[in-house]
Amino acid sequence: MFKQTLSAFAGGATVVAIVMGGASGAFAQASEENMARCQQLYSLWSKHNGTSPYGKVLDADMGIEHCRKGEYAAGVKQLKSALNRSQIPVPPAVETANNR
Repeated sequence: MFKQTLSAFAGGATVVAIVMGGASGAFAQASEENMARCQQLYSLWSKHNGTSPYGKVLDADMGIEHCRKGEYAAGVKQLKSALNRSQIPVPPAVETANNR
C-alpha cells in the first residue's frame, strides 16, 4: 500500500513540475514584453528630454528602475506620467500574440 501511494505521489510531482515549467516560459515572455514597453517609453522620453536641463530626469529614471526590478505596472505608469508632463504623446502598446 505504501509503495503504491509513494509511486502515485511521485507521478503527481512530475506532472506539477511540467505544468509549472510551462507557466514559467509564459511568465518570462510576458516579462520581456513588459520590459520592452518600459524601454520604448524611456527611449521616447530621453529622445526629447534626456539632455534638457529642465526635464524632470528623476521621474523617468525612477520609472525605468521600477521596470528593472520587475515592477512593470509602476514603471510604465511613472514613465507615462513623465511623457505626459513633457507633452509627449504616449504611443500605444504593441500587440503581441499573447495579449490579443
